[in-house]
Amino acid sequence: MTLPSTTPFWLLMAWRESRAAWRHFIFFVACIALGVGAVVGVSLFSANVERAVLKEARGLLGGDLEIRLSREMNEKGQAVLSDLARRGVQVTRVSELAAMASREVTSEGAQGTQLVELKAVEPLYPLYGRLKLEPDRPLWALLNPSEDRCPRPRCYGAVVQEALLFRLGLSIGSSIKIGDTLFMITGTVRTEPDRMANMFSLGPRVLVSQEGLAAAALVKPGSRVRERYLLKLSGMGDAQSLLYELRGRLLSESAKVSSYRDAQPQLKQFLEQLARYLGLVGLTALFVGGIGVAMSIQAFLREKFHSIAILKALGSDSRTVIQVYLTQAIGLGLLGGVIGLSIGVGLQDVLPRALAGLLETDLLQQVEFTSGFSTAAIGPLIKGLGLGIMTTLLFSVWPLLTIRNVKPAGIFRRDFEGAERVGHTVTGRFGQRLLISFRTDPLPAVAAVSIGAGLAALSVWQAGSLKIGLFFIGGLITAVIALMLSAQAFLKGLRLLGSPGPLVLRQALGNLHRPGSQTIGVMMSIGIGVMVIMTIGVIEHSLVRNIGANRPADSPTFFFIDIQPDQADRFSHLIHEQTGDVAPRLTPLVRSRVRAINGQSVRVEAETEQEEQAAQTREDKRKNWYLGREYVLTYLEELPKDNTIVKGAWWKPDHLFVGPQLSIEEDAAKHMGVNVGGTIEFEIQGISVTAEVTSIRKVEWGNFSTNFYMILSPGSLDGAPITYVATVRVPPRDEATLQAKVVVAFPNVTSINIGDVMETFTNVLERLALAIRAVALFCISAGALVMAAALTATRYRRLYEAVVLKAIGATRGFIAQAFAAEYALMGVVAGTVGIVMANALAWAVLRYILDLPWSLEPRLLGIGFFCTILLTLVVGFLSTYRILGQPPLAVLRHE
Repeated sequence: MTLPSTTPFWLLMAWRESRAAWRHFIFFVACIALGVGAVVGVSLFSANVERAVLKEARGLLGGDLEIRLSREMNEKGQAVLSDLARRGVQVTRVSELAAMASREVTSEGAQGTQLVELKAVEPLYPLYGRLKLEPDRPLWALLNPSEDRCPRPRCYGAVVQEALLFRLGLSIGSSIKIGDTLFMITGTVRTEPDRMANMFSLGPRVLVSQEGLAAAALVKPGSRVRERYLLKLSGMGDAQSLLYELRGRLLSESAKVSSYRDAQPQLKQFLEQLARYLGLVGLTALFVGGIGVAMSIQAFLREKFHSIAILKALGSDSRTVIQVYLTQAIGLGLLGGVIGLSIGVGLQDVLPRALAGLLETDLLQQVEFTSGFSTAAIGPLIKGLGLGIMTTLLFSVWPLLTIRNVKPAGIFRRDFEGAERVGHTVTGRFGQRLLISFRTDPLPAVAAVSIGAGLAALSVWQAGSLKIGLFFIGGLITAVIALMLSAQAFLKGLRLLGSPGPLVLRQALGNLHRPGSQTIGVMMSIGIGVMVIMTIGVIEHSLVRNIGANRPADSPTFFFIDIQPDQADRFSHLIHEQTGDVAPRLTPLVRSRVRAINGQSVRVEAETEQEEQAAQTREDKRKNWYLGREYVLTYLEELPKDNTIVKGAWWKPDHLFVGPQLSIEEDAAKHMGVNVGGTIEFEIQGISVTAEVTSIRKVEWGNFSTNFYMILSPGSLDGAPITYVATVRVPPRDEATLQAKVVVAFPNVTSINIGDVMETFTNVLERLALAIRAVALFCISAGALVMAAALTATRYRRLYEAVVLKAIGATRGFIAQAFAAEYALMGVVAGTVGIVMANALAWAVLRYILDLPWSLEPRLLGIGFFCTILLTLVVGFLSTYRILGQPPLAVLRHE
């Protein structure tokens, strides 16, 4: 390619320099491509999910509108639904609850029990979306099998997740007992469009008909059940207008009415946060690549020292020469960015599959992700390319400023003198030189401040939050400074150490602190990658260990929920017979919502769209959560275990109360704006109960006991639809037997095994950490590229030293050992500092964000340390192994 004769001199020179030295910039381009690929891959994934959620919104909700309650609709609500049906609105009911399924029943008890997530539907389900079933038949036909397939006069069908078949050893055609009824398994469910996104699953999904649920007799007064009424408008009107109408008409029902526009809010929030933090990890990889850019430019300028001196001798000023090489850098950054875009687009075939198992939802399996340049991809692609070019520009400025120090007389000086002069600003003591030269030459200080501000701006842009972006760049700069100071201290210590005995070690140490060795840059880049990955690992392991360690020795094995009042005595007797202990303590429960605080009505739902949008900007989301959530109330005489009164006083036992008294958890009191002496009015299935706040408590939520936000005084809930929850502790060998006995005697009671919950939590943490760690590998890869770029930049110096050593009798083995010792030492220092920084960062996150103690993970840290050393050895060997085979004579003749 030939440029026109009218091309400006600086552009012509930039093109010629790039064309002649393209091999030198391979690592330059690779560093930018890798970082841009990570950022674009995560951004595209986020955009694709957002597009998919919008496209599949009605299917994700199950209708145009959803009415949700924590109990069955009463007569007034049923009248509203009937009115909707008369107006042409299709309505279908979905009931969701936890239940126990057993494989078979004998006189000795149930053999094989499993906690399941039960979903009961009507014939119109699903209104939107498609159920994928096996066999591929209509759902209603599978839930109502024909008489010739039924072994009993009245037969109910069930469609289950395949996991239930594996866990209970069943197959299609087998029967399972749920509640008081046997269900025949008629098929398996593959995808379920409206399943709520949740990282925690209590058990496999089971779909039955509403008639089957009624026959099972699981739903009793006060039972924990989620009732959903799905509405399909069929083009009859505006969904938003009907939304606000229903909110007004169902206000007394305490029903939550939402639109398909608000489908899967937990999924949206989780994926948004995940994409934000994965994007910041990708941005870290890009910044690490920026270090490689700076090192590549520095090494290139060292080689071009004489050319720059000649240009200045011929009349070019520093500004023109800087413009030449800055243009070259931006062009290479643009090339790396374009390659990175291709990497990011290619990741769209990987990320959805990697995250599909993270959430208990079928969205990621149902959605076809963008694999090309669609409209949804334009924003992330432009943003990724812009980040790549801006990172290149920021990291190029500092080394390019050293061009001003090159004098025309440099054409008469030796290479190594010019190299030191060109490179001293980057490799020297940054702070000391900046302070000394600021008065005479303020430009480097201005450039340093501009670079810092630019990196902060990029971080805020990527994070989408000023606070998170500044926190991220602050932590990254702290890590870089710590790594740089540690590397400088290490090199200074080597000089003070003197010459060790073995010749191989002396040669390795000499290579580390030779002029232009770029040891500090290599240690910084690898150390940052190690820090990111090890921080994720330490937090994950600490979370699992802390939760396991915080589980008291006397913590319960089971939580039994939905025990009815008429079952309480019989349940206690059964547990006493099976365990030999005293009867378990049953805690009464009743579900409610807050209606008023201090006499003022609580309004969580806005009546108009404008008020709803204003409310989002006016009220804190956390406050809305406390005001709008459903509360499980109880009444107790004694203060629960690990609860501490921080204000007010607990009521005295056997005290006669004038009215209901209330003890509230401190965070709830803070966000709800209530203090001792205030009042809270609760709505319990249409009945109002007002209680006076007499104490505020601090609750230890991690003690595996039954804890509550709100506790009422004895007698406050007389006449309310109460159920009981019981905690039972048994030896591991008796768990299956006890659970089986309870399922047979009390089919409506659900048992939750704490060990299974712990295992589920651990698996979720592992999957989440794996997803983040996969993106964090880009940081390590970028660090390896920076190391390879540094070794390639000093290749000729290493080659010359190697052939000189060969000429005086050194063997290939000796030279290889010296190189290996050098790389291993770099890995030791980078790994050590990276691990120390990772533990410091993990400690800060655990203490100030998660409010958990930090714990040392020696095995994990040891693995990370040795992997870092292995990485530096492998990269170093691949970058320099060809030097070992070069004949000395050819190189010395060239000299």
